[in-house]
Amino acid sequence: MQISSESKNLSELLPITGNAGYVIPEYQRNYSWKEEQIEQLFNDIAEEDPGYYVGNLLVTNHRDSNDDCDVIDGQQRLTTMSLFLLGIWECLNDWNSTLSEGSSLDENDSEIIFGLKRDIKRQLINEKTKKPRICLLEPDKEIYDAMLGIVNGKTKGRWGNRSLPKRYHFIYNLFTDRTRFDTPQAINDYYQKLVSATTLKISVPDLSEAFTVFSSLNSKGLPLTLVDLLKGEFLAAAKKNSDKNSAVECWSTFSSIFSENEGSDPNATLAMQFFVNNFDALESGGKQSITKSKALKKYQKLISEHYRSGEDYLQVLTDRAHVFAYIARIGNNVYPDGNVDDRLQKLNKLESSQAYPLLLFLFCNAKKLDIVGQLSYILDVLIKFYVRRNITLVPKSSNIRAKMLDFIRTIDERGLTGEEVSSYIFSGLKDMSESDDHFADTILKDGMYDKNAKTTRFLLIDLERNLPGNSFFNKSNPDTLDEYVKKSQPRWTIEHILPEGPLPDYWKDVISPNDREQAEAVQRQYVHLIGNLTLSPYNANLKQLPFVNEDQPFQGEDNYCRSKRDFRDNGDFVGLREGLRLNSSIPSEGEKIEDKTTWTTDDIVRRTEWFKDLILDRYGFTEDTQN
Repeated sequence: MQISSESKNLSELLPITGNAGYVIPEYQRNYSWKEEQIEQLFNDIAEEDPGYYVGNLLVTNHRDSNDDCDVIDGQQRLTTMSLFLLGIWECLNDWNSTLSEGSSLDENDSEIIFGLKRDIKRQLINEKTKKPRICLLEPDKEIYDAMLGIVNGKTKGRWGNRSLPKRYHFIYNLFTDRTRFDTPQAINDYYQKLVSATTLKISVPDLSEAFTVFSSLNSKGLPLTLVDLLKGEFLAAAKKNSDKNSAVECWSTFSSIFSENEGSDPNATLAMQFFVNNFDALESGGKQSITKSKALKKYQKLISEHYRSGEDYLQVLTDRAHVFAYIARIGNNVYPDGNVDDRLQKLNKLESSQAYPLLLFLFCNAKKLDIVGQLSYILDVLIKFYVRRNITLVPKSSNIRAKMLDFIRTIDERGLTGEEVSSYIFSGLKDMSESDDHFADTILKDGMYDKNAKTTRFLLIDLERNLPGNSFFNKSNPDTLDEYVKKSQPRWTIEHILPEGPLPDYWKDVISPNDREQAEAVQRQYVHLIGNLTLSPYNANLKQLPFVNEDQPFQGEDNYCRSKRDFRDNGDFVGLREGLRLNSSIPSEGEKIEDKTTWTTDDIVRRTEWFKDLILDRYGFTEDTQN
């Protein structure tokens, strides 16, 4: 097999000169990264040293061009970095319009802007062919090409709720954050790190060999991690104070905490996450997070200092790691207090890893801070904060962790204890959050599911369990809302009443009765609003079914599968007539679900209003209210 591999930075992958290009083959998927993945890459590039390794790029020859190659693995990352370049270009292009009246750019700033815009244009678009260097799949290709057209003076166009432009808008806002990029030079500094970001480009001659390499890359072990290197450091230091066997046993106990299943190997990513959060929360004293590349040196120094003073630092870390396992929900670790554990489970479902340093600090110091009785309340406040944040996307993820570290330092410096701690955290999180008016407006106007499916599912389940009225679940029908059929497949999933995907004529006529051609645009506007959502274990069966089937109506059959409303399995309604409290709001007030015959955009708006009131009531920042 003829395989070549070489380290390439972004300036070589997307060069200023030459004809290099990348084609996304038809068997690949469209651009699918979420904001969390984008922001993680953005932050890694910003925080790590120049030349930071971002991953592999596996390519094969393109059949129609010697200059182009097909991307087998790495297209999401490559596309994202090209969008970073476009975001920088557009931010600099708009710089003059952001200046206060009477202000102007100095000569140095003007040169930076001119030079970066010139270079980025040539990196994104082949000067010879005038085509983008990355050829995406339709419909992303049409959108991406139009977005890149702005560097040639064209308009980007409007693309509604399409995923790619929404993700790009998020990226653009990262570069217009003046707290981070207050000068063109600051943007230039980020650009230099971006183009120096390193990728291992692996080239193979044909597709069959590419998949062999791809499988190999994803099945073989990774290089030595920070955890592997720290193991050596701990064993070397610990055996000076105890026998070697004892040190090995202690390390085995420590590393087993990061095993997601009993008897399995420790998860190096989780262990790394612990080391970073432990340093930030309990060792640093600073207000900036440690970077992965600097963690080893910091811990080498800590290990040496602690063991020199006679302290068994590995035991200290083992105790803290047990606490971290409760917080991060690793394996089967259950916090002794059931009320606290229930809240930790909820918080974990809200993708709240930015809060890990604060939680680790609070839980490890709970007795000293006199907040053992306050932990449930603090977790309630964090749950409210993350629900609001994940819906409004304010504040930005990158700002949350810094604020959590600031909470830690302030609590320490002021010597806060007891209710002073919880009151301070409440006020801080409330100040970070958007107002109730903006929160409500976002619920009413923005799609929720496509923004954050996990938070949407959390909300629907939490509301179902806490709405008034008789529960659908009982002793003979236990609550299975949190059950998983497989590791990553929940039993209950989100059901779109107005379906996602290609619409049958029935649904086109319902939501756009005067013009079927406009149905797709109407669908994009309403389909992901929370008022169009419910929960169902029969999501795969309901799919594109009509709300009610007038041609083949339900007539009492034990097994009926021709409409969403009346879907029945072995005599039980399992469609929209299933007895969930959430489904009580599908019919209008005074109407019964069995009498409701259509589901229109007016219904979605009405039910979204209903949800908005419930969510504001449950997740409002009132200090005397707890979940």
